[in-house]
Amino acid sequence: MIKVDLITGFLGSGKTTFIKEYASYLVRRGENVAIIVNDYGAINVDRLLLGDALGDSCHLEMVIGGDADCTRRRLKTKLIAMAMIGYTYVIVEPSGIFDVDDFLDMLYEEPLERWYEMGSIISLVDADIDRTMSDEARYIMTSEVAKAGTVVLSKVNSNINQSQIESVKNDVLSYINESLDLYKCSRHVDDLYIWKLGQISDEDFDRISHSRYTSGEMVKLAGIIKQSEDHETGSNSSHFDSLFFFHVKTDISKIKETISQIFMDSSAGNVVRLKGFIQEDNGNWLEVNATKFKVNIEPISTGQELFIVIGENLDEKVIGGYWDSYRNGL
Repeated sequence: MIKVDLITGFLGSGKTTFIKEYASYLVRRGENVAIIVNDYGAINVDRLLLGDALGDSCHLEMVIGGDADCTRRRLKTKLIAMAMIGYTYVIVEPSGIFDVDDFLDMLYEEPLERWYEMGSIISLVDADIDRTMSDEARYIMTSEVAKAGTVVLSKVNSNINQSQIESVKNDVLSYINESLDLYKCSRHVDDLYIWKLGQISDEDFDRISHSRYTSGEMVKLAGIIKQSEDHETGSNSSHFDSLFFFHVKTDISKIKETISQIFMDSSAGNVVRLKGFIQEDNGNWLEVNATKFKVNIEPISTGQELFIVIGENLDEKVIGGYWDSYRNGL
């Protein structure tokens, strides 16, 4: 049987970065690893980031965004194809807006149940979790944590001491368990694995990979995760939107300030995540990965001239007004 692990976490929690380390561990363990990534939107930035980091050590596939039913069909087709090739381990990174129960149900469908065994569900939670998030966002975060065998506390400030780390962990644990209680979940999270970038031992990875998953039954809220496009109005019924900005021109020396202003501008909507790439005048690429709490900009060997902005009730004109020029996704 092929093991399949699901790496979940709300938008901006660090799933892609975690997978870089986790997949490398599985390769060291002797697994033949394939990764399926499904970004929230038709263009997959995360696949490009993983490809740059992992090279040829893992096989990468993408599922192009779409409504929930379409994404499910495409994901099932990918899994069938991978079973034929001979991979021993598959990691699935869904979008940050995802129904875990739907994935588990799919693995019990023919012919997947003959080839695949559910491994572990690993859910990432940002140490700077937004306690002002909307009810819809909080529900999605809670539904992902509810099923996880291991809940990983990501993006812990490396400059704080152990006592401060414990305080952050306990604070986030309290918020998670309040959220689980809010949605009448049968689960209570007792501990979080504190992830420090580049410092997870193979022994810890082994424990995480065998942590499995829980039933985590909770109240279901309809109409939040499933997306369906209204072909008459062109609107999307999901509470969450994604906007695409191509060939963005802006003052790179002030890009952190510009992005921070976008997050703070209420007229832009509730911006949850901004990620993508921008090219410097010398031709070098920069990777941009931002939430309202932090803007990271790092060199990357290759890129694509686009930004994806994800959030609730987004206004393309307001956000686009922060760039000197751009081409939209139409």
